[in-house]
Amino acid sequence: MREILAYQIKGLRDAWYNGLSGEALRSVIVFPLLILLSFAVCLAFPTLRESLLSYVLASMDGTGAIRDDGTLSALALFSNNLRATAFIMAYGLIPFIPLPAMALGVNAMVIGVTAAWYFTEGYSMLGFLASVLPHGLLEFPALILAFAVGLFACGQITRRLFRKDENALHLWDCLVLMSRMLLLVLIPLLAAAALIEAYITPVIASLFF
Repeated sequence: MREILAYQIKGLRDAWYNGLSGEALRSVIVFPLLILLSFAVCLAFPTLRESLLSYVLASMDGTGAIRDDGTLSALALFSNNLRATAFIMAYGLIPFIPLPAMALGVNAMVIGVTAAWYFTEGYSMLGFLASVLPHGLLEFPALILAFAVGLFACGQITRRLFRKDENALHLWDCLVLMSRMLLLVLIPLLAAAALIEAYITPVIASLFF
């Protein structure tokens, strides 16, 4: 069992040094910039902000993460985030079209819109950070790694199909990489983030409201 685990970890490490780290770095840089851009645009265009906020609220209502008594379900949070990260990576299997980058923009928009709402409603931005960062310190890295794997896979498949690059990964190799990332990294991160978001974040956020 230990040998199998070591082999899977080695596969992740090899991918990291063969280009995945570059995609992760770009995602780390672009993600906060897109959040700031979304925040600024929402402040500049109130009508757009309200429309996007309605979209965000409708999306949250459809997740089932909020119980009837107003508390959060850790299982629902974990399930939704796991599904989201899996889809983000799977988008990378479509060659030439960088759909994971679009998903990166959508997630950044959600955070930017929420921050703009806090600001325009007169709430403390420290309160916003308290509502996001406790679980976000684990959830955001998981999202960024999912974006990175999706973009990396898209690049590899595009190179093999359109540029006939024999050194690029096969589709199967990309699926194996996604499975390794999901099982070894994303599931532990998202499980811990869901527990924090359900039971710890509300306590910390309540100190600011």
